[in-house]
Amino acid sequence: MGGVSSSRFEPSAASASDHWTFSGILRNDGGGFCGWRTKAFETPLDANGFEGVYLKVRFTSDDEPEKRTYKLTVRDDQTRGEYVRQGMFEVPKATGSEFSTVLVPFSSLVAVRGPVINPNAPPFKKDTVFQIGMVISKFKIAASMETIEDFRDGPFSMDISEVGFYSEENVGNVSPSTFPVMSNTTKSSFGRSVLGPVFKLVFSEKSRRRRAALNVLVDRAEKRNGAKKGLGRAWLQSVSVSYRNRARSRGYLSAASTFARRLVADSVKFFLGKTLKLLVFYPIFASFKLVKLFKVKVLGKAPVPEMK
Repeated sequence: MGGVSSSRFEPSAASASDHWTFSGILRNDGGGFCGWRTKAFETPLDANGFEGVYLKVRFTSDDEPEKRTYKLTVRDDQTRGEYVRQGMFEVPKATGSEFSTVLVPFSSLVAVRGPVINPNAPPFKKDTVFQIGMVISKFKIAASMETIEDFRDGPFSMDISEVGFYSEENVGNVSPSTFPVMSNTTKSSFGRSVLGPVFKLVFSEKSRRRRAALNVLVDRAEKRNGAKKGLGRAWLQSVSVSYRNRARSRGYLSAASTFARRLVADSVKFFLGKTLKLLVFYPIFASFKLVKLFKVKVLGKAPVPEMK
């Protein structure tokens, strides 16, 4: 998931053997995408003789599926690098309980980093399909970070009953042993055990919503006053409003207690977030840049497009 978006891909509660349900909340802030993918296949699938990938889908959350973009994701190597192959497709409106068949030709797949096309990528290898997945997003596949104009954020839900390869003669089902177990069902590592609770505290849904609300306050203040207003002042404004409302309904003692708890909790989250940036995120991003620089300057590889 990207930014403050969140999603799940799991067997349908109605009938686990019939289909799986891909559902979640798309947020316009941050990354603005959700996705699922299979585990990497131990033995790659050979798609020679097939024209592409088909999905049997049913959009159930609303009657405006066209206000999101949908991308099939295919990985044709074992490197687990930042580049994958993607092809956009349309999801039709649901017609009762029927599933619609969507076709994504291999010829439409392009190499991307995020939503940005990599023009220097080698051709797609049909005989080494190591992973299949899907992304729902506000971004189109383009040379830059291009979004759809009427993107609809908020809740979404769609059912998927089949994913496989198709040819001109027929649509054949592909069911490798690892499908549809998702790649996020890996064993817990030491880093995940240690950092997991910290990430949940700093990046919880409640924290994300509060941060989004603060950003709205900052934007409104800048439009109204014509000057920048930091998150600190926005936080004080939101806390003061909450304090006054709490005092009127529950009394000053309860309001003061709530203010103290929120001050401590937000302070802890703030310092943990800054620590994660300095000790985890910044070193990781710096190492990525060094690796890219080494590939271009030393190995002579073509530079990759930036996501902007």
